[in-house]
Amino acid sequence: MVALRFGPAAVAVLLLCGLSGVAREGFVSREAVAGLHAAAAASRATVETLRIPEDGRLPRAIADDRGTVHLVYVQGGTNRANLVHVTRAAGAAGWSAPQRVNSRDLSVTGVGPIDGAQLALGPAGRLHVVWLQTEPAKFLYTRSRAEGSGFEPQRDLSTGREGTLEAAPAVATDDGGNVFVFWHAGPFDDARRSVYLTASRDGGATFAPPRRISPAAEGACACCGLAAMTAPGGAVHVSYRGAGDNVRRGQRLLSSTDHGRTFFDRLIDPWELGACPVSTTSLFAGPDGLTAAWETAGEVYFASVDRLDAVRSPPGEARFRRKNPVVAVDSRGDTLLAWGDGPGFSFGGSLHWQVFDAGGRPVGEPGGGADTIIGGSTAAVVVQDGRFLVIY
Repeated sequence: MVALRFGPAAVAVLLLCGLSGVAREGFVSREAVAGLHAAAAASRATVETLRIPEDGRLPRAIADDRGTVHLVYVQGGTNRANLVHVTRAAGAAGWSAPQRVNSRDLSVTGVGPIDGAQLALGPAGRLHVVWLQTEPAKFLYTRSRAEGSGFEPQRDLSTGREGTLEAAPAVATDDGGNVFVFWHAGPFDDARRSVYLTASRDGGATFAPPRRISPAAEGACACCGLAAMTAPGGAVHVSYRGAGDNVRRGQRLLSSTDHGRTFFDRLIDPWELGACPVSTTSLFAGPDGLTAAWETAGEVYFASVDRLDAVRSPPGEARFRRKNPVVAVDSRGDTLLAWGDGPGFSFGGSLHWQVFDAGGRPVGEPGGGADTIIGGSTAAVVVQDGRFLVIY
C-alpha cells in the first residue's frame, strides 16, 4: 500500500467530502481515514489549565449556554470551610468577584476529593449546589436566587436517620424543573449501605422524603464519591461504587427513564477489593448522550452510558496511581479525560490529561505532569468547540 502524506488543507477537503465514502471507493484505507480524523482533531483541540482562585481546592465547574463558566470551590480548613462561587464569562481574562455559597459560616467539609460541593444548572440558569458537613453530619442544599444575586439560605436535606455519612452528595437537574439530590448512607458496614434520592418537582422549593434506589445486595462504598446527571426524555443517571459482600467494589450505574421515579442498576466495571479505594467518578453530557469516567485498580477509564462495553483509557502507565478522573465532551464528540497520578487519597498527585477523537482514539500526546493538584480533585468544562478548560 502506498503511504500518502496530506497537509492540513487536504485533510480539510477530505473531511468535507466524507472520508467514509473515500474509504469505500478504495482510495485510502480505513486506517488512513482514522489517522486523518485524528490529525484533524489534533489541529483543533486545545487544553487550557487554570489554578483555582485564592488558593482554593476541590473545584466543581459547569458552563452555561452563554459560555460562562461557573466555578465553586472550597476555602478554609478541612472540617470547617466555606464554599465560594465565581464566574468567568466567555472571552474574559479573569474571574468575577467571589461570592460565598453557604449561608452559615464554616459549614463545609473539605478534607479530600470525595468532599466539597457538587453543582448543576437548572432552567433560567439557576445554580443548584449540595455539599457535606461532618460536624455534625448532614447534607446541605442551596440554589441561586431567582433574580441572580447570591444564594438562598442553606437547607438541611438530612433526616438524621441515614446512618454514617462519609462522602458529599450529588445533584442533577432537568429542563422540567426537577431537582434530584443523591447520597449513599447506612451502617458502618459498606455492604449494607445504599444510594438514596430526594427529589424536588418544583425547582428546589420543596423536596420529597428520601428513598433508597440502589439494590440492597450491591452495597455502596462509603468513602467513594458519586456523580449524577440527567438526559433528555426523562433519563436520570447516577454513577457510584458498589460494595457487595464488602469486596465487589466495581463502578455501577443507576438509571431512570421516568424522571427518577424508578431506577435499574448496571455494573460498569468490576473490581474485587477488600477495602475502600477512596475514589471519585464524573458524568458529562455531550452531543451523543452522557459519558461516565471512573477508576479501576489504579487506571482511569471513560465510556458512553449507552455503550458501557466500549471502554477507553489513556495510553502509557501510571507512576503511582491514576485516580479522580473528570471528563468533558465537546459538540464534535472530542473527549477530554483529566486525572491525577499520585499515592494516597487526599493528595491529588500530578495533573495529566488526554484528548480523544469522536471514535475514541487518542489525539496527540498526553498533557500535564508538571503541576500538582491541590486537595485531590480537578474540574473540566468545554469553553468552546475544540477548547477545554481544566481547573485544579
